[in-house]
Amino acid sequence: MKLLKYSINLSLLFSVMLALHAQVIMDQLYNEQEWVAVETTKEGIFIAEKKIPGISVKAVRVSQVLDLDPETIASVVEDVSNYNRFLNSAGGLDCRLLEKQEFSLVGYQHVQVPMISDRSYAFRMFRPDPAETRVDWQLIPEGDLETINVPDELSNRGSVYIDVGAGSWAREEVGEGLYQVSYRLIMDPGGWIPNRVSDYFNRVSIVNIFKDAVAEAAMRTGKS
Repeated sequence: MKLLKYSINLSLLFSVMLALHAQVIMDQLYNEQEWVAVETTKEGIFIAEKKIPGISVKAVRVSQVLDLDPETIASVVEDVSNYNRFLNSAGGLDCRLLEKQEFSLVGYQHVQVPMISDRSYAFRMFRPDPAETRVDWQLIPEGDLETINVPDELSNRGSVYIDVGAGSWAREEVGEGLYQVSYRLIMDPGGWIPNRVSDYFNRVSIVNIFKDAVAEAAMRTGKS
């Protein structure tokens, strides 16, 4: 009994530490210092990277000036149940909406990755200020999965579970109906993937997700 209690306390402590770590990560993502420009794509998407202490992979930020309604973009980001339809560039993605409340939701994603083990993770998405259009997400520690009722067909796939990661969509008005829309994230895929490979994968993935989400928002506003 004492051993069981000790194990439960360790699991709870680990979950609390990860939650605190997630907030530190988010603070670092919005600290504008030490972001290093990587490139600007032909579509005008600006890409930057940043090293965050204590995490082996780099954070990535993409941004672009757009004439799209920020609320529409936020609604697209929160439309987790339709990710499988409009995130066309994310091959092998299976995303499920598990819970939805007034100001937050919980989702689960399983990603098939060529030549290495599949990855999976649960995430909590929310608006830090419900009156604004910024949308954040944080990964849920594996030890907390029992609290969110993940379906067996998702949890029993033998994938590598990702504990470390957070991301955020935001906008900044630049005038004349234009907004600088940004998406920033950091995610350590775990396993034995070299850091440079993880950094490249994250950089390509975030650009593709950004483009797919913007395209969906444009379609919903009749600007596609």
